[in-house]
Amino acid sequence: MAAKNTSVKKASAKAKKEVVEAVDAVEDAAETVLSVVSKKVSRNVEQAQGVAKNVWFAYLGAAGVAVNEVKNRFGKISAEGQDLAQDLVARGEKVQDDAQEFLKSGRSDIEEQIEAAKERVSSAFDMPSRLKDLANKLEGLSKDLKKSA
Repeated sequence: MAAKNTSVKKASAKAKKEVVEAVDAVEDAAETVLSVVSKKVSRNVEQAQGVAKNVWFAYLGAAGVAVNEVKNRFGKISAEGQDLAQDLVARGEKVQDDAQEFLKSGRSDIEEQIEAAKERVSSAFDMPSRLKDLANKLEGLSKDLKKSA
């Protein structure tokens, strides 16, 4: 009978060690995945911001070319043309202000989405609850081993 108890204890200790090693491996993998996902999301946000900025600069450049073209073709701009140019400048400033607000809002939305993604990834790798589940299973296995001995 003593030999059975010894083999059960050895099997139980071995099972506990394997579970601890498995949990450690899962934790390491979860941390690695979370790090990779965070880096990729940050890179994508930076790229999106760069594209948005380039589109805005292209728009401003096109507007500048249009104004220069009008000046070159018509020499002096009439009073009506000057009013039109001033109106265009005022509208351009309004568009710029609106675009800056839009970019701020978009950045805020993107940051919220990043946080939500981080939470989803973290919850997928919820170590405390998984460790508790593994501990409960190990206890169950240990009890089953003791009963069979």
